[in-house]
Amino acid sequence: MDIQTEKIELAKLILNTNDKVLIDKIMTLFKEKEEDWWEELPATVKAGINESIGQANRGEFISYDDVKKEVSALLKK
Repeated sequence: MDIQTEKIELAKLILNTNDKVLIDKIMTLFKEKEEDWWEELPATVKAGINESIGQANRGEFISYDDVKKEVSALLKK
């Protein structure tokens, strides 16, 4: 069975159940999965991401449009 078929079958099972405990468990699984990726990152990567967020919050960045203009100007030389 391919992944799309499995997802459809799972959706059918969820839609057809009235078991609140089961629905809560499924929701918990999804919430845990969403949170896991950050915890799995190495400390150096987390530090880099946090530093980048801080720089962006302080306005220490160049917009994508400005970068395109700079590159375009450099390529014309």
